Amino acid sequence: MKFHIIVAFFFVSLLNTKASAEPSAEALLFQMQRGYHHNNFELVMVHLFQNSIEPLRLTHGWNNNTEITHLLTLSGRPTEYLGKNTQVTFAESAEVSYTLKESQLPGLWFSILNCSPEYLLSNYDVVRTGKTRIAGQIAQSVRLTAKDENKYNFILWLEQKSGVLLRLDVSDSQGNVVEQYMGVDFRFLSEHSPNINTLASMKVPKAEAVNDLYRAEPASRQWSIGWLPSGFKSRSVDQHKLVGSDELVDYFLLSDGLVDVSVYISRQAENTSRQDREQIAVHGATSILSLDRKDGINLTVVGELPLNSLRRIADTIRRTQ
Repeated sequence: MKFHIIVAFFFVSLLNTKASAEPSAEALLFQMQRGYHHNNFELVMVHLFQNSIEPLRLTHGWNNNTEITHLLTLSGRPTEYLGKNTQVTFAESAEVSYTLKESQLPGLWFSILNCSPEYLLSNYDVVRTGKTRIAGQIAQSVRLTAKDENKYNFILWLEQKSGVLLRLDVSDSQGNVVEQYMGVDFRFLSEHSPNINTLASMKVPKAEAVNDLYRAEPASRQWSIGWLPSGFKSRSVDQHKLVGSDELVDYFLLSDGLVDVSVYISRQAENTSRQDREQIAVHGATSILSLDRKDGINLTVVGELPLNSLRRIADTIRRTQ
């Protein structure tokens, strides 16, 4: 009888030891950041949104203390982004490319990777949810449920040894997936990979600050925003002209450290009929809301939040003078 008790105790202890060896959900978030920023790798993935499929190739690595990140579309019109440390070149058309200082590659994929784990732990309930195969690799999944229902939720799949992100699902509060990045082929690259060396040697336009591109003017200070989702703050306020237009608009950049929301405010022409009109567009997790209001104000709100959240932001914008 004592022998059976000893065997049972040993078996339970073994299971507990094995379970304790598995990293916590919190530890996985730190591993994800380290895995991304410290490894040389290439990931081919598909970006799924609004019934669209966009194949992408992400290449990441190091060259002489410079962190290189390259994202390239693999079908249709070529679009690519090249990051060298905190400097990013945007080549979104064959005619025009530009380089920004203190920037990052666009999209929630890179927002998640560059967001601090401490922020995610403060604003999301984080839970390990199991393992599966992604891009031929064993991957651990982690669910991030927003504590504020006005934001999206995420599921991350991380390569179990390195923590490299292989898949990202973005879902609304009802569990509907609104955008997805799905890895289909993954491989580590050597320390002196020719691919990374080639990207590091690419000539890019001179880096400029954002304000140098659109010549922002001081803000008019005549608007207030009455409601924002938790954690959001006004990061920048100014006046500038829209691209391709001489119209001067008031601009707010709102952010919670993970998601940015842009607000553009202008006045309707004097001879315009005053009535409430709304136009909306949704591209995956990105919502666009345009409003013509009876009070003579035009609003455009753009960001990676549910449409109802953008509408609530717009509804609380008031003139202060």
